[in-house]
Amino acid sequence: MTMKVYFATDIHGSEVCWRKFLNAGRFYGADTLIMGGDVSGKAVVPVVSRPGGGYLIRQMTGEKVLTEADVHQSEARIRDMGFYPYRTTDEELEATWDQPAAVDAVFLSLMRETLARWLDLAEQRLAGTGIRLYMMTGNDDPPQLQEMLRESPTVTETEGQLIELGEGITMISCGWSNRTPWNTPREMDDDELEHRIEKVAAEVPRPERAVFNLHVPPARTAIDLAPELDDSLKPVVKGGAVAMKSVGSEAVRRVLERHQPMLGLHGHIHESRGAVRLGRALAINPGSEYGDGVLRGALLELDARKGIRSYQLPAG
Repeated sequence: MTMKVYFATDIHGSEVCWRKFLNAGRFYGADTLIMGGDVSGKAVVPVVSRPGGGYLIRQMTGEKVLTEADVHQSEARIRDMGFYPYRTTDEELEATWDQPAAVDAVFLSLMRETLARWLDLAEQRLAGTGIRLYMMTGNDDPPQLQEMLRESPTVTETEGQLIELGEGITMISCGWSNRTPWNTPREMDDDELEHRIEKVAAEVPRPERAVFNLHVPPARTAIDLAPELDDSLKPVVKGGAVAMKSVGSEAVRRVLERHQPMLGLHGHIHESRGAVRLGRALAINPGSEYGDGVLRGALLELDARKGIRSYQLPAG
């Protein structure tokens, strides 16, 4: 018996990518969906009510004043790009935007509201299909979102657990990353990350039939390359091109080399779509283009006797 898995990650609040992900099971004939973390968006877009009617939307491209009839369509586009539209007033903005704690509270509220809506949609779309949904949070996601996943009747939250996928195949998951320049909510030193992963990896009965769902990719591979940054966090340009460097985890590499699982599922580095071998282990990073509404994923056929029968990296 084979299991067909669709894996995606790093959709960062994109409404259209979440909908595509939920549809991927039926579209590709997959019985298992795995979301590898970083589900929350990165920015709030104020939608400010005008005293005379309509709304002012402030974005990087400038300001727009929209009527009530047009604002819903604009908010939908904002959500598809992975941002959170926020209905507010000039008075509220003035009272909130200079208070970091108040801004954080607004941001978290919008994250929770969006994820709750997404989980409701998952329940509607997957009910009666037999498609199983596994999720974890990534390094960019606040801890409160993990709690929501654990409470959902639709999702199996996977962080730090040995999960039976069926057909004799198991999975472990870790959404934490090694240190980044961005000081994200869930990152740690590499040695500590290795200890966290190793604690659950030691429980895997048959690594040759196991999936290691580890958000950050292994270091020094073709799937962990990101732009090199200077001290001001701007990309370094050499010879007219952006310089790339390895930013993955040495800990993840050591774990994969030590245990030699059948499959490593990774993300975190959006630019490094691809697949590499570390001994027996096939490590995949489908990449991410959530800002353009493109869902990148990995489609795999897994067999309890033969291992990975096939894989591809579709986008759409």
